[in-house]
Amino acid sequence: MLAVDNLSVDDTVDRAREAGFDVLETGANDGFGAGCNAGLRAARTEFVLFCNPDVRPSRTALERLLATLISTSSAAVAGAVLGDDLRPRRFSRISTNVAGFLPNRLLDRVRRFKKKAPVEQSEAHVVVDYVVGAFILCRVAPLRSVEGFDERFFLYCEEEDLSRRLHERGWQTLLVPSAAVSHEQRGSSEGFDGAAMAPFFTHSLYWYYRKYHSRGYAELARCVIAACVMLDRGYRAIARQPQLYGPRAAIAPFRSAESVRRDQKRYASRRMK
Repeated sequence: MLAVDNLSVDDTVDRAREAGFDVLETGANDGFGAGCNAGLRAARTEFVLFCNPDVRPSRTALERLLATLISTSSAAVAGAVLGDDLRPRRFSRISTNVAGFLPNRLLDRVRRFKKKAPVEQSEAHVVVDYVVGAFILCRVAPLRSVEGFDERFFLYCEEEDLSRRLHERGWQTLLVPSAAVSHEQRGSSEGFDGAAMAPFFTHSLYWYYRKYHSRGYAELARCVIAACVMLDRGYRAIARQPQLYGPRAAIAPFRSAESVRRDQKRYASRRMK
């Protein structure tokens, strides 16, 4: 088993080796996709499992993902269900981004209005646009044929982008309801609160639109994303609720990836003091 370490600042490497892992130290934190690609290049197997350190899979999760890929030759990616999230994920659109900012009660009504059939736990697998990359089993050959993850996505949206490129080549992405995994949200970024990581999300989402849609659609998307973040922050300030988005999340789509990363490094250095 191989653990890829993106310049961790704790005892991750020692603990991984003590647990019997071979450790590949990249010497830099170039993002989730870059770390996955390092592991992909080192793989000498037909399948490769990408597993975040903050997931706790059931005993049969990996076995069921493997059985699904073996029995479905048209599939390149099989993903587990994180917690009780049985949503069939579809490629991002502006309307779904806006809906994501709605209060839960309104969001539930929107979902009922769409009449999207829920995924049943008893289904062997479901073809979806993409799955969350925290615990996914992939065929090595298809991933290498599309050059793995796009490392321009530092964090967030990289698994959606990967599945989209595989889809364009005729490969399917599957959600396996019987493969259950618990996920400690953002546990792999210990020491960083969600609001501080939010600029990566808003920037990556804009970059995804730039990559797959017209320039006009992408520009509209980044303005909508920024407006939604500001409205959400204002509402939470008035309601005295915890902020989900940091003050720079709204402007992150208008900035370069390098500047967003520099901000995060400065934030990390302050937290280390």
